[in-house]
Amino acid sequence: MTPAERAKKLLLGTGLCLVFVFAIGLSNDRFTLTSLDAGWLFLIFGMGMIGLSFTKGSFSSQFPDESDEEMTDRVHDDVTETKREADVGDAWASLEHNVLTNELSESE
Repeated sequence: MTPAERAKKLLLGTGLCLVFVFAIGLSNDRFTLTSLDAGWLFLIFGMGMIGLSFTKGSFSSQFPDESDEEMTDRVHDDVTETKREADVGDAWASLEHNVLTNELSESE
């Protein structure tokens, strides 16, 4: 399961819980359907979270939408590429050091 799918499930579960809290508050007469109390925020936020959990593609920009194996391979490739670039940089630095050392020894 990708992190984007996990985020969708978390939003769906939280939204359903908020709607459930609204229903419990309504059944216990904490607020009524005729007045706008703070309890309506539970329903509004709950429905918003449920709606967000069913949208497609919105979590791909926020969370990685790749499996653990794909993420591991990508990170491994990035580390290998970074190490290769560092080795090339070290080789150039060593070559430049040797050339400058030879030039200094020849000028003396």
